[in-house]
Amino acid sequence: MTLQFQVQLDYGVAGDAVLQCDLPRYLAVLLRVAGIHEVSVAERNAAAATAYTLADESVRQAAFAYSDGVPAEWAELLAPLRHPQVAACLFRDCCQVAWADGDLDPIEQDVLLQIAHDLQLPDFLRDQVLVAVEEQELARLRILSLFS
Repeated sequence: MTLQFQVQLDYGVAGDAVLQCDLPRYLAVLLRVAGIHEVSVAERNAAAATAYTLADESVRQAAFAYSDGVPAEWAELLAPLRHPQVAACLFRDCCQVAWADGDLDPIEQDVLLQIAHDLQLPDFLRDQVLVAVEEQELARLRILSLFS
């Protein structure tokens, strides 16, 4: 499967906008969401899956640079990613990372709401994405439990 095909599958018409954004920063946001608490295997894998879909090794390594020293405030980190298509995709990816372990605790919920605010997502879009990702992730976990 080619990178372009996978991006189209995952991001639809927003794929080009996502590929043209500041990808190290985009991936750094996902890493930070995965690390809200101790990084679980599921959260790490969710962030890594997105990283491998969108970027090569040099871009993935550049994402770690945002963790060096004092981490940027959310608003500063997210400001260059406010393009509507990029913001919506990033928020969806953040929600998927946060839900990857099968639970969204109050701290993760607060962080996701902060991210949506700093990305300037409209409330209706934020709420639709939150609900859709929750349903998707819980369905994914139910399916996986069928195989155990």
